[in-house]
Amino acid sequence: MKILITGRHVGVTDARKEYAHAKAEKLTHLWDRATSCRVTIDTDHSEHQVEMVLQVNRGVTLVGKASAEDMYSACDMAEQKLSQQLRKYKERLTDHHRGERRPEFDPTRPAPTEGAEPEATYEDVIDELRSGE
Repeated sequence: MKILITGRHVGVTDARKEYAHAKAEKLTHLWDRATSCRVTIDTDHSEHQVEMVLQVNRGVTLVGKASAEDMYSACDMAEQKLSQQLRKYKERLTDHHRGERRPEFDPTRPAPTEGAEPEATYEDVIDELRSGE
C-alpha cells in the first residue's frame, strides 16, 4: 500500500511521519487490498487535525478525520474512525444469508395468493389438451 504523509501549515518531523506511517500500516491488517492512504496533518493554533483517506478496491474511498490538542492522539482517533469504517465496509460485503434458506421457500416460483386456486402446471395443461377435457 502506498502511504503519503503531508503537512498543512506545519512541518512534518520524522517522528510524526513514522507515527502516522505506523498507524496507516495497521489498516492493512484489516484490509490488505487497499491501494493507497493519504495522511494530512494540519495545525490551527493549539489544535491538531489529522485526516486519513484510504482508497480501497472498486473505487471506494473511506475518510477518517479527528482533531485534538496533541497530534499523536488526533492520529490515534483518526485511525480508530477509519478502522471502524473499514470494518463496516467489510461487513456489508459479506453474505450472511448463504446456506440459510428456508426449505419451503423457492425463489423461482411465484408466491401463491390466498383464496385463489393453484395454477396448473405445464404438464397438467398438456394432459388436459390431449385428453380433450
